[in-house]
Amino acid sequence: MAANFRVKIVFSKKYAVKLRAHVFRADKFAAALKLLLKGKIIKPADIAQPPRPLRRDLELAHTRSWTDKLLKGRLTTENEALAELQASKEVIEAHIMTVGGTVLAARLALETGLGINCGGGAHHAFADHGEGFCLLNDIAVAVRKMQQEKKIKKALIIDLDAHQGNGTAAIFKDDKSVFTFSMHQRDIYPQAKERSSLDVELGRGTGDRRYLKTLKERLPGVFKRSAPDLVVYNAGVDVYRGDRLGGLKLTAAGVRKRDEMVFAECFKRNIPAVLVLSGGYAAGVGATARLHANTMKAAIEQRRKAEG
Repeated sequence: MAANFRVKIVFSKKYAVKLRAHVFRADKFAAALKLLLKGKIIKPADIAQPPRPLRRDLELAHTRSWTDKLLKGRLTTENEALAELQASKEVIEAHIMTVGGTVLAARLALETGLGINCGGGAHHAFADHGEGFCLLNDIAVAVRKMQQEKKIKKALIIDLDAHQGNGTAAIFKDDKSVFTFSMHQRDIYPQAKERSSLDVELGRGTGDRRYLKTLKERLPGVFKRSAPDLVVYNAGVDVYRGDRLGGLKLTAAGVRKRDEMVFAECFKRNIPAVLVLSGGYAAGVGATARLHANTMKAAIEQRRKAEG
């Protein structure tokens, strides 16, 4: 990985689409970024604007018919019900730009060792439909794009959102070049789970000690089995004890330790890492924004620590 690391965080104002009376607060990403700026963790010049992806890039992970529906704004009522979203033009554009953000973050990771998308992690999007607030799987597109450009051969997706990364698992189920590891809560959405390369299911109220012990035990084997050229870390903070949709009950300190463990494992092996933020549904957007900001801060600190 490159020396003299300088952080770049990918973000577009288009991510922050307003959803009426919805548990998903897209403004949390802008709020998290603002906290990093206020804390002087980053400067305004460290924010990178993502390019809008081409249709052919979206189709690296999605069917032509699904891509066509999105680009033409022709989602059916059933499509919207599955995705649990009213798919306005602005909502669709936010998801498209998020894909561009994760692709750019992957490029930055391969150049500098770490790429951060201040958004992304739409792991419930399948090749031919959306689910669970997700329309396009930015993780899958980014991995396939880096493979298409022959920048990587093998990828590891570490998904520690409270919900299983079912869309990602389904997209890569027959792809031996991509290892999908999902450690999630067993008794919440999705009720019908897909099969990841490795699934670790946890019970409600797991808490810091058991969660971190399990992760510490699993991570070395995951890296050994996958031998990746790139890691994509889906760092949902709905594992937090104040989350409305998750019930794993980690403290903020526990979430921070989780993130540090993942990045330390990546960087001690000299493997570039992409961070996407994914879920987080605490009652106030401020609490979720602080958790996301802490995750990004942990990534930056661990990368600098690895550089020495």
